[in-house]
Amino acid sequence: MEQVKTNKKINLSTEMTVLIACVGLFIIFSAIAPNFLTVSNVMNVFLYSAVTGICATGMTLVIISGGLDISVGSVVGLTGMVAGLVIAGTGNVALGIFLALLTGAGCGALNGLLVTRFKIVPIIATLATMSIFRGMAMLTTNGQSQIVSADAFKWLGRGYLLDVVPYCVIIMIAMFIIIGYVLKNTPFGRKTYSIGGNPEASRLAGMNVKGVRFVIYILCGLFAGLSGIVTASQTGTAIPAAGEGLEMDVIGAVVLGGASMSGGKGSIVGTLLGVLIFAILQNGLTLLNVMSFWQTIAKGIVLVIAVMLDVARGGGYE
Repeated sequence: MEQVKTNKKINLSTEMTVLIACVGLFIIFSAIAPNFLTVSNVMNVFLYSAVTGICATGMTLVIISGGLDISVGSVVGLTGMVAGLVIAGTGNVALGIFLALLTGAGCGALNGLLVTRFKIVPIIATLATMSIFRGMAMLTTNGQSQIVSADAFKWLGRGYLLDVVPYCVIIMIAMFIIIGYVLKNTPFGRKTYSIGGNPEASRLAGMNVKGVRFVIYILCGLFAGLSGIVTASQTGTAIPAAGEGLEMDVIGAVVLGGASMSGGKGSIVGTLLGVLIFAILQNGLTLLNVMSFWQTIAKGIVLVIAVMLDVARGGGYE
């Protein structure tokens, strides 16, 4: 019981630290970046964070369970192409979205199969599928983008509730609430933490470790698929290169939010704060006219800091 109380204190401290960093970054850019502190720009920050945030919900489950998925960016590109091609070819928005989500879940299932059935190290398995999925996205149109003109589809990424809150932000928040509830209040959530903390003890306790991990990878692929749909909807174009580098933002946000790369630790609130830090950083640097190359360097530095914090919390490798 004492150990449980201690872990809760650690999680609270981690989330508070990330919250302070998020607020501090917001204040700094409010002072130095022109037009940063405006209603429209704050909505832009949330709008930018939607794709990363939706994808990060699935990644949170994967990392807490002791796994890793670096193929999510490629899944975003592939599922966006599937949605765009189906909608452009049939005019059926619902069918395009359904097949894109099914594709995302299928990509996650392949990752889960490689990790659980064939026992390939997650980073190697998903490195391979990252290349496979990106190649498939390019093959669909020989590397060409596909314009999606259906208004019902573009509404998903460009529409606003009461002309204030983007619908894709509402979707992101809904995903965080759902996954937060699952992690905190369901047997599946408790198994996710247990498997990440000690998979062998979980197996001896009667848990289906492989089965839970397989489902988690499917969910991660499904959420990456939803991110791909939102990305294509925001731009009105299905782009095979969409999502390139997204995995860095997603993994960085989850780890920065307190999840341990060795598994067993993490929270959905921390992930949300990590996502917002990356979104604020990207938006603020853009308003300051900082070159994209330097923005990439800055995000890399944040990722290094996130991993160093993970090591400081005891999540490093010997």
